[in-house]
Amino acid sequence: MNDKIMDKINIILYYVVAPVLVLEFLLTDLGIIAFTIPLFAGSALVLLALIAVSFFYKRKHPEYDFKANDFYTKILVVIILMECFYTAGFFN
Repeated sequence: MNDKIMDKINIILYYVVAPVLVLEFLLTDLGIIAFTIPLFAGSALVLLALIAVSFFYKRKHPEYDFKANDFYTKILVVIILMECFYTAGFFN
């Protein structure tokens, strides 16, 4: 595996999988789609697999650095935190 493949994996992780997972949680909370264990398990499995690949590659190649957009990362973290607080009943 080389840096170009890892860049593509990280792009998929940051810009496809993470937003789809957040969208899935939001749509479930709003009652637009029903929560199903296979859908959640599949999404979580893909997320964990991509994170594991990134982690092990970074461990083997410490000089590798994926530059994610800082603004996008901050917005994604805020959305995830708000989703967690909403799910926990903080906003009710």
